[in-house]
Amino acid sequence: TLKNISQVLPIDTVSCLPLMGPSGQGKSTLLYLLAALKWPSHGTVRWTFPDGKSCSWDKNGLDSREATELHQKRFGFAFQNSTLFPRFTVEENIAYPLVLTGEKWSVALKEAKKQLSLALIEEERQKIHEFLKSFPNQLSGGQKQRVALAQAMIHKPWVLFADEPTGQLDYCTRKQVMNTLKHWLKEEPNKRRLIWVTHHHTDDLQIMNINQLMFVHRRSCHLMSDNDLKKWMQNCT
Repeated sequence: TLKNISQVLPIDTVSCLPLMGPSGQGKSTLLYLLAALKWPSHGTVRWTFPDGKSCSWDKNGLDSREATELHQKRFGFAFQNSTLFPRFTVEENIAYPLVLTGEKWSVALKEAKKQLSLALIEEERQKIHEFLKSFPNQLSGGQKQRVALAQAMIHKPWVLFADEPTGQLDYCTRKQVMNTLKHWLKEEPNKRRLIWVTHHHTDDLQIMNINQLMFVHRRSCHLMSDNDLKKWMQNCT
């Protein structure tokens, strides 16, 4: 899907980088390659983290120990098609990634309540106990997305990957979801990074107060400003 990609992502200076472009051009593929969920057919993907450690992979992938370390501690994931388990309650779904790292359920459930509270609006926060005991099929689309974000954030990853986290949502609900992401970034602004795929173009850029994006088009990608994006959109009409 993608070819001739040779790019250093500017995430040493930019905490938040959207991946944009027409459908079918490889945005999700690029996201999965960066997140070690797919392996490149050629070349190498390399990350250097705030603690000075680095990790890289090529077409041969990672060994199981490295992959587990990466996915359970350094990376977090939130996708358009919710990863919530239907037979787990909300609090169990949020706590589960922390349990995978070796934490006790009792501790993980307490952390789940704290993490969910950050993702709720005030009227939801007043009924948080009821919310925690709900099952995913009892939630709205926007609530599911925010629970999935809480699940992705609970183990305090350094990089959060999101594939269309607001894809099916109205503007007001999208704003709630993006504000959850903004709050997460502000907790540790020098260490945390967000990379996400979006089709909402200037809406998401305005909500997140950013002016730089990675544009994926015709099997390649390059950095753009929001003004560059607006010009490209005008040429398409």
